[in-house]
Amino acid sequence: MQVSQSPRFAVRLLLGASLLAVASPVFAQEAEEDTGLGEIVVTAQKREQNLQDVPIAISAIGSEKLERLNVRDTRDISGLAPNVTIVQGTTSNSAAVISIRGITSPASESFGLDQANALYVDGIYIGRSGASALDVMDIERVEVLRGPQGTLFGRNSTGGAIAFISRDPSDDLKVSARGGFGNYGAWNGRVSLDTGEVLGGLKTTLSYSHSRRNGTVDNILQPDNSKDPGARRTDALRAALKLDLGETGSIRYIFDWSKTTGRNVAFQLTNVADGTARPPLVVNGQPGITQTQQAPVQQYLAGATFLDARCAALAAPTRAYRDTICLDQDKDAIDEVQGHNLQLQNDFGGFQVKMTAGYRKWDSTSLGSDLDGLGTFRGPLFTSASLLNGMPASLLAFIPSVAPFASFVAATPVPTTTQGLFDTNNVRKHQQFSQEIEVSGDSEVLDWVVGGFYFWEKGSENNPQNSGFVLDTNQVFLANFGGLGPSFVAANPARYRLVVTNGLLRYTTSSESTALYGQATYYVGGRDGQLSLTGGLRYTWDNKFIIRQQSGATAPATPDQGRASFGRLTWNAMARYEFTDEVSMYLRAASGYRSGGFNAPDTTQAGTSTLLPFESETIVSYEAGIKAELLDRRLRVNLAGYHNKFKNLAANIPVVTSTPGVFGSRIVNVGKVDYTGFEVEARAVINDYLSIDGTFGYVDVNYKEFKVPTSGAVGAPIVDIASIAREGYTSRYTGNIAANLRVPLSDNGMTFNARVGYTYESPKYSFSNTISTPFNEQLKSDPKKQIDAQISIDGIQVGGGEAQLLVWGKNLTNRHEFVRGIDFGALGYGGGYYGDPRTYGVTLGVKF
Repeated sequence: MQVSQSPRFAVRLLLGASLLAVASPVFAQEAEEDTGLGEIVVTAQKREQNLQDVPIAISAIGSEKLERLNVRDTRDISGLAPNVTIVQGTTSNSAAVISIRGITSPASESFGLDQANALYVDGIYIGRSGASALDVMDIERVEVLRGPQGTLFGRNSTGGAIAFISRDPSDDLKVSARGGFGNYGAWNGRVSLDTGEVLGGLKTTLSYSHSRRNGTVDNILQPDNSKDPGARRTDALRAALKLDLGETGSIRYIFDWSKTTGRNVAFQLTNVADGTARPPLVVNGQPGITQTQQAPVQQYLAGATFLDARCAALAAPTRAYRDTICLDQDKDAIDEVQGHNLQLQNDFGGFQVKMTAGYRKWDSTSLGSDLDGLGTFRGPLFTSASLLNGMPASLLAFIPSVAPFASFVAATPVPTTTQGLFDTNNVRKHQQFSQEIEVSGDSEVLDWVVGGFYFWEKGSENNPQNSGFVLDTNQVFLANFGGLGPSFVAANPARYRLVVTNGLLRYTTSSESTALYGQATYYVGGRDGQLSLTGGLRYTWDNKFIIRQQSGATAPATPDQGRASFGRLTWNAMARYEFTDEVSMYLRAASGYRSGGFNAPDTTQAGTSTLLPFESETIVSYEAGIKAELLDRRLRVNLAGYHNKFKNLAANIPVVTSTPGVFGSRIVNVGKVDYTGFEVEARAVINDYLSIDGTFGYVDVNYKEFKVPTSGAVGAPIVDIASIAREGYTSRYTGNIAANLRVPLSDNGMTFNARVGYTYESPKYSFSNTISTPFNEQLKSDPKKQIDAQISIDGIQVGGGEAQLLVWGKNLTNRHEFVRGIDFGALGYGGGYYGDPRTYGVTLGVKF
C-alpha cells in the first residue's frame, strides 16, 4: 500500500480559513446587533441548571460543536476540557485511558481495576475501560465534571465523570442525512428519522451510521489497504422512543448497537536491551531494591534471519516514526456493543420521581495482536534437552550422563524456532445491569434529591499469549557447570537462544454494587439571596468475585478463586456566593472512593488457591472557583483551583517475576499522593462574527508514599520509592484555543463558518517507575501539538430543507506524535503507538 499524503491544496484551504477567522473584524460594520453568550444548561446535579450556577468545575460541549468537530466517542474530546486527556487502547478498538486532574482510569483492558473516571451514557454507568470508546449518535451535549463525584455519581469517579447525553425525539417529522469522504479511503454516512408524534403521542428517532477507512501505516506483509494498521469499519444503530404520560410524566426507551471491525494501531519497536546487568537500586538510602533484569534481545535479533528480507531493515528499533512496518500477527479486532435504557419519570407536584434502568453488553474479540513490531524471524531455540547440542565430543565426555552419547550430541545442531517476540489474541465478554431511582423536590429555599443505585456486572477473558524470552546460555554454563563452565562458554555454538512459552490467562469475574445517597441545597434568604449551601452523603456496598481457570502454561488442578467486600461513605459540601448576577464564587470539599478488587494475573496466597484482593482507594478534594460573565455577557471566564489528597493508591505495575508463560502486571496499593492544580475556561465574543474560546489546565502530582517490595519474592521487605515515582498517562499542562467565525451570507439564514483550533498536552509517562519498567523514560510520550480546522457553509436552502457543506482537517501539520508506550520488562524490549497522521475530508449534510 502507498500511504496517503495530504494534498497541499487541502492544507492551504484549511489554513486559509484560519486566516479568514483572524481577519474577521473587517466584516463588523455590516453585522447585526450581538446577543452575547448563550446560556448553557447542564444536569450535573440531577436537575437542569445554568452551568454558571453549578458550584463545581464542569465543561459542557454542545451538539453544534460536537458535530463540527466530528466527535463520535470519548477519545475525540481529549484536550477539549482542562486537565482532561484520553489515550487510545492497545488490543481493543473500543478502549480508552481517561485521565482527569492526574487521576487515571486503568490502562489495562482486563476486568481488574475499576474506572477512576466514571463514564455515563444517558444516565447509565459504563463499567469497563475497555468499552469506553463508544460510538454515540444523536448527542445533545457532553458534560465533563472534574473532581470527585462520589455523592451523586457514586464510586469510581475519584477523578471526575464524563456524561454523554443524547437528544429526545422531536415533536415534528424530521429527516436528516450526512455523508462524507476523506483521505486514507475514508467515507461515512448517517441517516436519522424523527417520526414526530404518532400513535397517541409516541415520538421516535431512528438513526443508522456507517463509517470506514483504510490503515494509516503500511504493513508490507498485508497487501490489502483495508487491513493495514488503523483500518476500521463501524456500523451503528440507535432507536429512541418517548411517550408523554399526561402533563407530568414520560417513558423513554433507548436502544443502541455498534460493531467495529478493524486493525489495531501499529505497534512500533523503539527500544531493545542488551542484557547488561542492572544492579540493586538505592533510593533515599534504602538499599537492595531488585530491578528487572532485561533479556539480551539486541544480540539475538542481530543474529536472527527474517523470513521476509524486507523486514530485516525494519527490525532496528527507533523512536522515529515509520509509515511502513512488518506485522506478521496483525489480525482483526472486533468490538460489538449494545445497550438498552429505560427511563420513567413523573412530577407528583411536591416531588418528582425518576427511574433509570439499563442493560449493556460488550463482546470484544482480537484475532491477533502483534506486540513486537517485527516480522517472523528464525533463530536458535532453547530447550533443556538441547542445551549441549553442537558442543565438542571431547568436552561432553566429562559429563557422565552424556558421555555415552557424546558423538551424537556433538553432531546434533542447536534447534531453531520461527516466530516473533510476542503476540496475543483475546476474547472478552462483558454484560452489566444497573438501576437507579431518584426522588427530588424543590421549594423557595431548598433543592433536594435522594436515591438508590444498584449495579451488577459479569465479565470473562480468554487470553492466549505467545512469548519469546532471550536466554544467554553462557550464564547457564557458568552458573551450573563448575570448572567446565568457561570451556563450554568458549565452545558455545549459539549463545543466545529463545525460550518459547505459550501461556493462557482465562478467568471470569462478577461484582455487585449498591448505594443510597442524598443531597440538598439551601438558599439562604431564598432563591434571590446571594448565598447557597449544599451537602450530600452516599454509602456504597461492593462485592467482588473472581474464578481463574488458568494463568500460565498449564492449568492448576483446582481453579484459583477470590471473594471480597468493600464499602465506603462519601460526602460532598459546597458553598456558593453570588456577588452579582454575573459573578459568583464557590468553595467545595468532597470525598471519593474507587472500589478494590482482583487482578487476574496476580499470584495466589502462598500454599493456597486463594487470590488476594487489592484494597479500595480514597480521595478528599478541596476546591475553590470563580465563575463570571462580563462585558455585557461577551466574556465568560471560569476559574478553579484544587488540592486532592489520595490514599491507598492502586498502581498497575508490570511484574518482576511473573507466573511463567504470561506477561502481565500486579496491582499494588502503594500509598499516598497529592494532586494540586488549577484550570481556566474562557469564551469571548469579539464581535458579531468572531469568537474565541480556550482552556488551560495544570496539575502537579506529588507522591508522598509509594511502597513496593524490594523484589518479587514472597515476604520481601517493603521500601518507599516516592522520590522516583512518575505519574502515568498524565499531562502536567493541557491547553486548547480556537477562533470561531460566523458570517451571514443571505437573509434566509445561510452562513459561512470557520474554526481553527490548537490543542496542547505535555508529555506523559506510561508507567510509574524504572525499577520494573526500565524503558519508562525512553517511552515517555511526545507533547501533543495539534492544529485542527473546519470551514462550512450552513443553512443552504434545498427544496424546503437546508444543507451544510463542511470541509475539515485534523493534525494539519502532520505531526507524528508518540502517544503511548509499552515496556515488556524482563522480556527486554519496549515500543508503542503513534497518533493519527494528518487526516481531512468533506461532509455534506441535509435536513428536512
